[in-house]
Order: sequence, then structure tokens, then C-alpha cells
Amino acid sequence: MANKLPTHVTPVGTAAWPWLNTPDTRFDSDGVYQVKMIFDKKDVKGIQSIVDPLMNGGKHNPVKPELDDQKKETGNYVVNFKLKAKVKTKTGDTFTQKPVLLDTAGNRVINPVGAGSKLKIAYQAVPFNQGAGGVTMRIQKVRIVDLVEYTKQDDVDWGKDEGSFVGKVAQDSASSNDEDNEDF
Repeated sequence: MANKLPTHVTPVGTAAWPWLNTPDTRFDSDGVYQVKMIFDKKDVKGIQSIVDPLMNGGKHNPVKPELDDQKKETGNYVVNFKLKAKVKTKTGDTFTQKPVLLDTAGNRVINPVGAGSKLKIAYQAVPFNQGAGGVTMRIQKVRIVDLVEYTKQDDVDWGKDEGSFVGKVAQDSASSNDEDNEDF
């Protein structure tokens, strides 16, 4: 692109479904770093003012109202940010990239970012015409203001619960074979 796109910075928002440490490869084998950020109405106005002039009649707006379980608007907004992990250039070359994760002192960090983390995103709003057209929000850097560290479910420390339920242990639970657990 001949003109370098300006970099913008969001206000602090709340991360939902972050893929910032490793790329998501579920729908793209090359991988995509992404995060849905939740902002209140006041904070999303600045982002929307950047996106609106770039939409040019496109249908893919990265800013959408947040919906609750009953599909009713909550008053907050969800903004999708992403960055392709592997890029193929027009000349056929490929390169990899990832977002820079920073703490509030400006240090690069590798902590696993989980949902609920408070973040600021440095991004470029990139208009596109493919498909129905629209704008994509390309992540440049992420400032972690308040980290909720991601943990795998099998790594959960349950702690000790006094007076909690203790069930009867099946006799064969210690020596169960794979046939008994086939459906699980």
C-alpha cells in the first residue's frame, strides 16, 4: 500500500475470546490473532468515528451492539480486532507476524491473556472491497492494563472446599479401562 495507514489507540476495554498469544487456526490454517473488545457507548464513539468514513457502503462493520442471551442489546458494543499470523505478499513471498503485547510500563510480555482482561489496542482501520466490503481492524500492539491470565481447564487449581460433597467412589474407578469411557 502506497499510503501508510494511521495507527489509532482504543480506550480501555474488556477482552472477550482473546487469541493474542497464539493464533486461532480453526477457520484459517495460516492462523489469525484476534480479540473481541467490549466498550461502553461513550468509549466506542471514537472508534466508530474512524470506521464510519471508511465503510464506503460496505456491509462488514467491525463495531456491533453487544447482545445478551435473549438477543437484546446490552448498551455496550463489541469491536473485532485481528491480525493474520502468516501473510502472503503479491510477489509470492510469505512472512509471519504477531501482535506486540506490552504491560503498562511498556515492557514486552508473554503472559497468556484471558477473557476479562482490560486492554488498550493500537490498531489500523483497513477498508476492503472484497465480498460485500467493509473495514477490518488490524492489531498492531496490545497494552495489558489489567491481566486475567488464561488457564487451561485441566490446569485449574480447585483448592480445598471444607464440608463439600464427597460421593461414593466406584470400585473400578482406579482400574477403569478405555472401553468403559468410549462414549466420553
